[in-house]
Amino acid sequence: MSIESARQRLTQATLPVAVLAALLAPCIATASPQVAIERAGPPVPTPHTQPCEVQLFSNAPFDTPATGFVFTPPANCPGPWAKVVLSVDLSGSRDARTRGIALALDDVTLFVGPTPDTAQPAQWHVERDLTDYSVLFKQPGNGALTALRAFRDIGGSSTHVTGSATLRFYPPRAGNPAPRVPDAVFPTYANQLGGPPGVKDLASLPHNIERAYLDVTANDESFWYNCITPAMAQAHPTLISSVALGLSQRGIYPAEQGCLPHSYSDVLVTVDGTPAGVAPVFPWLPTHFSINSGPRRSPFWNVVDTPTDSAQSLDFVPYRVDVTPFAAILNEAGTHQVALNMTAHSDINDQWFLAPSTANLLVYLDPGKSRLPGAVTFNSLPAGLPAPAVSDGLVQDGNLLDGRVGTRLDRNFEIRGYVDTSRGRIESSVTQQSSFQNVRQFHVKDDPADHNDQPYYREDLWLQSTTQSTSRRTRNGTLLSEDQVQASYPLELHYIGAGRLTDWYSEEGTLDVDLFGGSVNVHQQRQLDVTHSRHGLQPYTTQLREEFEGNHRVDPDTDADSNWHAAHTFMFSDNRGSCYQKAVLTRNGSLDETATGMGCPNGTNHVRWYAHPDGSADGLSWQRP
Repeated sequence: MSIESARQRLTQATLPVAVLAALLAPCIATASPQVAIERAGPPVPTPHTQPCEVQLFSNAPFDTPATGFVFTPPANCPGPWAKVVLSVDLSGSRDARTRGIALALDDVTLFVGPTPDTAQPAQWHVERDLTDYSVLFKQPGNGALTALRAFRDIGGSSTHVTGSATLRFYPPRAGNPAPRVPDAVFPTYANQLGGPPGVKDLASLPHNIERAYLDVTANDESFWYNCITPAMAQAHPTLISSVALGLSQRGIYPAEQGCLPHSYSDVLVTVDGTPAGVAPVFPWLPTHFSINSGPRRSPFWNVVDTPTDSAQSLDFVPYRVDVTPFAAILNEAGTHQVALNMTAHSDINDQWFLAPSTANLLVYLDPGKSRLPGAVTFNSLPAGLPAPAVSDGLVQDGNLLDGRVGTRLDRNFEIRGYVDTSRGRIESSVTQQSSFQNVRQFHVKDDPADHNDQPYYREDLWLQSTTQSTSRRTRNGTLLSEDQVQASYPLELHYIGAGRLTDWYSEEGTLDVDLFGGSVNVHQQRQLDVTHSRHGLQPYTTQLREEFEGNHRVDPDTDADSNWHAAHTFMFSDNRGSCYQKAVLTRNGSLDETATGMGCPNGTNHVRWYAHPDGSADGLSWQRP
């Protein structure tokens, strides 16, 4: 089965959304209980050597406050290692009431991911290439398992997402050399429920930093791309509807849709308060597409992720920001701060919240010199969070609202700096161009003041987000390294919500509006094109294409539920012969078909041991240690 045939099999995803009746045709659910989530993404490739294994924990709960564990380096297996892989097996269900988990060692975050929150208990597997974090594993340490967003059930008891994790250390050998890895890793920022809050003071940084990178994880904000401006909320109260798309706050009984201040998000990195880089935010799809405000099951409560996952719906791949131009600043004596700055969103009741965010600083040192002087010589990145341009084409006609809303922001900058190393002056530069455009079309029939109305809410969303970044290092005019990364995150989402009157929320029989049915259609992509160049070596290029299409329909009159129909495809290739392709199809909430190796030589997946097929950062040090 080819990728194209997988898409063609998902016929419902291409149905028009103009006619509600056609989308809400009665259907019969045939879903079976889900045991294991079938993932389209690749495992971490490894060398053909026998690894040393250290079990970090077994059947341990992710909780708030965090559950602790103790790490001991592998016996008789000292570094350096050719590869270090984190392997985690997880289990949970809706009863766990946990919305995201994090795993850390000595406050350095090793893994962050949302949870599937399925109706039935589910198991899923995640892996992470932690070779760049090898320095952490050379000495004993203390770890923590944190539930990022957790709350107790009505009975006062609490269940958890539980997991077992193992670190695998692969010894080097001929053909599988140990790469040069960062000499030190520091936790710089953590904004997590129950975890260390905010930016950290870095008082023990070395003074001979030659290169510096920041691994940023800041994805977990539900429907930030569906927020509106305060002026728009005031001018068009029809947008604030109990049958609208989205969750505007966390909790057992979330507020109605209506988050502020706009539908744009990125992460501004600062070093000692000075702008130092920007990380894009992936528009991931949360499990829930509507509120669950009472005893009635919402029709779009946990619809998107079972029995397969959407892109990054179970693990967030960190985005690496090159802050090497600031190496000289980090080398200066005193305390430093490397912080993440994001727009904090609020709901219509002015309850503010910020996505769980973490960042780790990875540095390479000059062994031939104890202190590297230098400077930042040019910086065109503006201070402060950007304000996107928002166009309001909405027209209100009685209880009908129609029109289009656009949000756009282009962001271009360059930063240059240098350090005087033991090998001479090395100059570094980072140039980045980003383009963001989010267009939403609305057709809403609702009157917040009239509960005799049956609200209808249709929203069509088209989002394009592309970031191009180039990092260069030169010495005496000779190119030492160049890394080019283009990340593109298209999202197309079509939503229809149909409301009905109900007295389920009132002992006195008072009628209120609730979401009874509708449809969700999504088309989500993650595209990465990367080229690494090193002096005297052939460039290394990679390409990643991840795509998720799916739909869910619920008849508002009969409650007939189609369950989730989805096609998730993942493709990775490089110019060294790596090829990975997999497609996962689901129908009526059940696994329908999987196919692997489509389009690869001999129809078989084959990925080089050093590759990063998940799209995580690659320093190319495996090519020349």
